[in-house]
Amino acid sequence: MIHLILFILIAIAFVIDARKSLIPNMVTFCGTMIGFVFHAITEGWSGMLFAGIGAITGFTTLLLLYFFGALGAGDVKLFAAIGAIMGFTFVLQSMLYTIIFAGVIGLILLFIRKQMINTGHKLATWLVSIVVIQDMSSLLRMKHQKNMKFPFMYAVVPGVALTWYYSFL
Repeated sequence: MIHLILFILIAIAFVIDARKSLIPNMVTFCGTMIGFVFHAITEGWSGMLFAGIGAITGFTTLLLLYFFGALGAGDVKLFAAIGAIMGFTFVLQSMLYTIIFAGVIGLILLFIRKQMINTGHKLATWLVSIVVIQDMSSLLRMKHQKNMKFPFMYAVVPGVALTWYYSFL
């Protein structure tokens, strides 16, 4: 039953994000609450703790990427919902796979748009600024740059699917 809930949440978020480039609060809030209620009914207080730790992990871990402008607030709240539904380990593994898929998608888009060299130069300059010069203000400027964007759900779907698949092995 919980797997069906996860699939429905991901499907709804995917369709809306692909069409409108946002994930509504109602979707993420309902997903989080359903996770809490399901685990509370099936496991009691330990289920509530399970859902709470998962939700907090999903939310706080991706919050840093939100602050740098790498993804939207809806994506952060979606991972809180995934954590509430599936728990700590699942949400961490999903994040790892999702970030890898997002990187691959980003590289493919850079290659197709012929922006690999220009972006590589910007990245090298940014890294030197932070690591060598220790200019942390460049981190804040990064959020305000015009960056290539795509719906994060394009990476979330295969990331969650791969995590789900590996959870049965």
